[in-house]
Amino acid sequence: MTSTIFKADQVTVLLSTYNGSQFLKQQLDSLYEQTYPNIKILVRDDGSTDTSRNILVAEQLKGAIEQLDAPNNIGATRSFFTLLHHAAQTKTAYVAFCDQDDIWQASKIERAVSVLSSVSEHPVLYCCRLDIVDERLKSLQLSAKPRKTGFGNALVENIAVGCTIVLNRKAIDLLCQQPLPNHVYAHDWWCYLVIACFGEVIFDDHVLIQYRQHSSNVVGAATSHFGVLKRKLARLFNARLWISEQAIIFYDLFADHLPPTHCELVSLLIKAKSSFWHRAYLALSTALWRQKGIDNFILRLVILMNRF
Repeated sequence: MTSTIFKADQVTVLLSTYNGSQFLKQQLDSLYEQTYPNIKILVRDDGSTDTSRNILVAEQLKGAIEQLDAPNNIGATRSFFTLLHHAAQTKTAYVAFCDQDDIWQASKIERAVSVLSSVSEHPVLYCCRLDIVDERLKSLQLSAKPRKTGFGNALVENIAVGCTIVLNRKAIDLLCQQPLPNHVYAHDWWCYLVIACFGEVIFDDHVLIQYRQHSSNVVGAATSHFGVLKRKLARLFNARLWISEQAIIFYDLFADHLPPTHCELVSLLIKAKSSFWHRAYLALSTALWRQKGIDNFILRLVILMNRF
C-alpha cells in the first residue's frame, strides 16, 4: 500500500478475492458508485489462478484500490482477518466487509455510516437484509429478518452476513485487541459473536445488496426448502467445526472480560460436551436461541445428541 492518509469518517472496504474474475469488475464498479465520499478499498487476493489478479493490478494502477501483499492461499476467513488487522493499524473510522461477486446499492455505505454515527460511544456492528439473486441478478428472494439478535443467538447461529457488515472504530478495536483466531466458522460469525457480547448489533431492514448465488460461492444462501434442509443436515452430521469448539475459542480469549450471565452460559455450553445432565439443562434453556422454530427444535436435538 502506498497511501497512509485517512480522512475523518473514513470507511475502509475490505475485499478478499479468490478466482472471482467473472463478477469482480461489477462488484468494484458498485463500490466506485457509492454516494458516501470517504471510501478506501483495500484488497487481498488469496492466491487466485484466474485473471482476478490482472483485474486488481489494473485497478490499482488507476489508483482505485490498494492491495496487500498476499503470497499464500490462507482461506477466506483468515484472509478477511488479515485485512481487518491491517485496517485496525490505520486511523480509519469504519470498516466494511465485501465479497467479490455481489452488487452494492449506491447508498449502502452512506446509510450504514448514518446509522453508526448516532451510536459511536460503544462497539457497534451494522448489518442489513439482502436481495438474493441469481448469476444474472434476477431476484430469487429476500433474506429473512431476525426476530431477535443477541449473545445467546450468536453462540449458535449467525445472522450477520459478511458483505452487509460495517463496524465502527470501537468495534474494530475490540475485535483486534485479542488475536484474531484461525479456527472459527467464518469472519462474519466471529464478529457477530464478539460484538453481541460486548457491544451492540444493529440489523437494518433495508435491502442494500444484491447477493449473487452461483456455482462458485464460498458459502452462499440456500433458496429452496430442500436446499435449506440439506444444509441443516450437513451441518449436523458433517460439521467441520462444532459450535462448542468456537465457544471454547471465544471463552479462552475473553473469559476474564465476560459479563457474569454470558460467562455462565458459555461455561454451561462447554460443560455440556462432557455431561449429559448439563446437556439436558442446556437443551431446555431459553438463553440460547435460533431465529426459526424448526431451527430451535434442531438446536435442542443436536445438543442432546452431543453433536454441537
